Amino acid sequence: MFRILALAVTSLFSIGSANAADLIIGDPSAPVVLTAAGFDWTGFYAGINGGYTSGQAASVGVVTFVTTNVPITGGMLGVNAGYNAQFSNFVLGVEGDVAWSGASGSAVCTANAAYTCQGALNWLGTIKGRAGIVVDSLLFFGTAGLAVGGATASLNPVAPGLTSTYSGTMTGWTVGGGVEVAVTEAISVKAEYSYFSMGGLQAPVGTLSGVQASDLSSINHVVKVGVNFHF
Repeated sequence: MFRILALAVTSLFSIGSANAADLIIGDPSAPVVLTAAGFDWTGFYAGINGGYTSGQAASVGVVTFVTTNVPITGGMLGVNAGYNAQFSNFVLGVEGDVAWSGASGSAVCTANAAYTCQGALNWLGTIKGRAGIVVDSLLFFGTAGLAVGGATASLNPVAPGLTSTYSGTMTGWTVGGGVEVAVTEAISVKAEYSYFSMGGLQAPVGTLSGVQASDLSSINHVVKVGVNFHF
């Protein structure tokens, strides 16, 4: 019995010694590597978005300066693509987007109350820069750049001797901001507000008026949400 007990004690000491050795294996001076928290925003991305716009279209006679303002509202659906470069907690990038717009509206024509002036924003596009600050998986950003949009102005009913409608492309600028959050390593979602100011479109004599051309312009507020896929 004594010999069996001695053998058991010896075995326990052997196991304890082996476990102790396991605990000290390795270089205690080796540095601890920590993984950086957050999402790396550097790279290309593309996405889809949808939203709502409200604003005001204006038609101004180039001779009389008589102005008709038409409130316009409607939904939007679009696509976007861009590139981000992250520097520590700062992100710089460029983005382009284009969206179909169903925004439209009407108002009594100032020059002739017998007619209704109608306006529509058919599509909207931008090329803009982005700059933001990263907080973990969140990106708070601002935007600014160039804007273009397709617009249609018309009269109802059709006036004698006039086409009573004119369509073309307006140009201008946009500013805005929003927040984007990384959901996975490849997907993020965003919410964004943008202000648009566009003009430079002139409807010639014989379209909306028989005596003068009309300068067309538009101011719009756009709120949208979207999802981006990162590559």
